Amino acid sequence: MAKQIMTAAEKADRDAKKAALKSIVATKKDTSKYVLKNVLGEDMDEKDYFYSDNSPEEKTQGSLVPSYFNKICGFPVEREDLLEVFSKIFHPADNILFYKSQKTEVYTVIVPLKFSEVGVEEDAISGQFQRHAISFINEGSANLDTLKMKLKRVAASIRYSDR
Repeated sequence: MAKQIMTAAEKADRDAKKAALKSIVATKKDTSKYVLKNVLGEDMDEKDYFYSDNSPEEKTQGSLVPSYFNKICGFPVEREDLLEVFSKIFHPADNILFYKSQKTEVYTVIVPLKFSEVGVEEDAISGQFQRHAISFINEGSANLDTLKMKLKRVAASIRYSDR
């Protein structure tokens, strides 16, 4: 096999491309400071969940999502049995989010603005969103029947007028 010899210019060009790629990857990681996914694992648009008052501060922040979002709300629930119960109460097409705190047995239901009580009439501020917390005593103690009961209570508070 013939070994290809690389000139100094080609090596420099290759190194520059690698550096540029690393920079792009690092920038993407820095700007995606939050995870916003529905129960089907699809990425969701922050504008559908977080109120915008078009303030100058909002424009300089670059995102409607509060910096504490994933620290407080956690990440999308991955347990199949919990997702199955959730999908029986909330239709997946409504894109209601279901999150679990990382350190505690607290689940958060995040409602899209079109179904929520967040808006101008309620004097909402930029970044505000409607969420409902469901907690259980111990880690791993989420009882499916209790979860179902609590999710039904949350469902009763959601305005489905824009369905």
